[in-house]
Amino acid sequence: MYDAPFYRGSQKLQDKVAIITGGDSGIGRAVAVLFAREGADVVVLHLAEKADAAVTKAAVEGEGRQCLVVAGDVAKRAFCEKAVARTLDAFG
Repeated sequence: MYDAPFYRGSQKLQDKVAIITGGDSGIGRAVAVLFAREGADVVVLHLAEKADAAVTKAAVEGEGRQCLVVAGDVAKRAFCEKAVARTLDAFG
């Protein structure tokens, strides 16, 4: 259960930005949604699961936060550098 309907965030991450690898499903999705509930905007890095990433994005945005999804392989340095650059462009 990634949405944890009875958990109320305390805004510990208010206006922070979190980059979450594997955030399209499972534990990564739960982390993304609950970080958003704590006040963070979220960048979700994922492989090729666009539909799963879209579900996570919708859940994060449902918490009132912004979500950027970036497809690629974190085992590749160039992708990681690109993902950080896109995060900085999007969120400063």
